[in-house]
Amino acid sequence: MKDLPVPLWLILTEALKIRIIPGHYKLPDIEKDIAKIKAGYKGELILSHFVNQLPHDKYYIFHDLQLVHNGIHFQIDTLLITRNYILIIEAKNIKGTVLFDNVFNQLIRYNNDGTEDVFEDPRVQAKRLCKLLGGILAANGLNFLPIDHLVFFSSTKTILKTNTNDYRTLEKVCKGRDLFSKIEGLEKTYTQPRVNDNTIIDLAKFLFSNHSPMKIDILKEYSLSSNDIRTGVCCPKCLHIPMTYLKRRKWHCPVCDFISNDAFIAGVRDYFLLIKPSITNTECRSFLHIPTIDTAQKLLFQLNLPSSGSKRGRLYFPHSIEFPVLSERTSLKSGREVPHAFYNKK
Repeated sequence: MKDLPVPLWLILTEALKIRIIPGHYKLPDIEKDIAKIKAGYKGELILSHFVNQLPHDKYYIFHDLQLVHNGIHFQIDTLLITRNYILIIEAKNIKGTVLFDNVFNQLIRYNNDGTEDVFEDPRVQAKRLCKLLGGILAANGLNFLPIDHLVFFSSTKTILKTNTNDYRTLEKVCKGRDLFSKIEGLEKTYTQPRVNDNTIIDLAKFLFSNHSPMKIDILKEYSLSSNDIRTGVCCPKCLHIPMTYLKRRKWHCPVCDFISNDAFIAGVRDYFLLIKPSITNTECRSFLHIPTIDTAQKLLFQLNLPSSGSKRGRLYFPHSIEFPVLSERTSLKSGREVPHAFYNKK
């Protein structure tokens, strides 16, 4: 099973929101995107809650699988592999009344204020994912199983409508526990086992090895530069930037009087996320407002980061370029927590 991680987009945009210059004209766009990403992530969490109730000896389960085929990067919310078939499940967290427009293949949400929001039809999205996954499996001689799809709406209060009398157009759409009945229906469709367990394991290993998270330059995405980013250590209690450096590697917040000896860890993390995936002693001193070379060196050594080079040319790197340990500080809750897994004591 591949577990569901916190989306890197969410980690990056939350770090950017905290670090961007107050009142910046891009801030409303960042906050709007954070709300969208959180809504989508909540939908995936609810889907994973249901899917993880399926028997693990029968279903191989992948969450947030990201692959590349013919230069096209695509992401699958949830993937199930059985001996009979493969199932792609696309999660949607759209509340209210939504209409499946079968004429223009779009999804329309009707808001309480009379306005409408238009989205790409998730059925079309899911079908395209089936085609892309099928392509990458065929290219590697692994196209043993038929691939099907479902669209899952996480909120049971969502009202689903269609502009046709043929409700079979929604046969691939479900809400809540109806997911189980849809899967039962697929089991009746795909009754013949096509592969053995060893083949499934080989297929699962292939997908794991080809999982390729998209690399994101978050400043470029918002047409920003490092000049738009506030430097200094961020107060983990009130989020004020910068804290004031005291002696003996401690920081004081001039706003809430909080004192910390490890708040700098989140600052190094933010540099890796927002600026670049490596840092020097000089860059660390400049970004975190550290007074001396010796102090910066001790702080970087304290983190036990991978490094290369020596003396002034030494580069320090995060423990993983994909930043998986950073999920600990980013959550659906407010606040800013120190990423303990980032701080590896010897």
